[in-house]
Amino acid sequence: MWTSSDPTTGATYAADPTTGVVYAADPTTGAAYAADPTTGVVYAADPTTGTAYAADPTTGVVYAADPTTGATYAADPTTGFTYAADPTTGTTYASDPTTGTVYAADPATGITYAADASGNISASDPSTGITYAADPTTGIVYAADPSTGAIYGSDPATGAVWQAA
Repeated sequence: MWTSSDPTTGATYAADPTTGVVYAADPTTGAAYAADPTTGVVYAADPTTGTAYAADPTTGVVYAADPTTGATYAADPTTGFTYAADPTTGTTYASDPTTGTVYAADPATGITYAADASGNISASDPSTGITYAADPTTGIVYAADPSTGAIYGSDPATGAVWQAA
């Protein structure tokens, strides 16, 4: 390991001649950095929160991991989407900044959910292919069956079910 420090800033640097990884530490903030010359990925750690970050220069995606909760996050600068994963349930989330829609996928059931900025909620069941949607104004739940092409409505106030199409 080779080490060096900058007398002006006090920053400390280290390089591993075996792997080529370069490390740096900022004495003012306590932040630590590393760069992998093979992948180009840059790593950083926030000493205040303990959050670890990784930035992939190929995709531009930035990843973060919260040491307290174990949750992981990612942000894609190309699409603007942000992603998160719940370490307890395994549920993954994505948000679309253009539409305000938040998506969730339950790994136990395979069901995916979506909620948009207007309060519309939908879910898709991979075992049946049926997609469900709820109208936040009326409370009516719709179901679309791709095997028949039928669309059904259900009024939660009366329990009435009808074929809409």
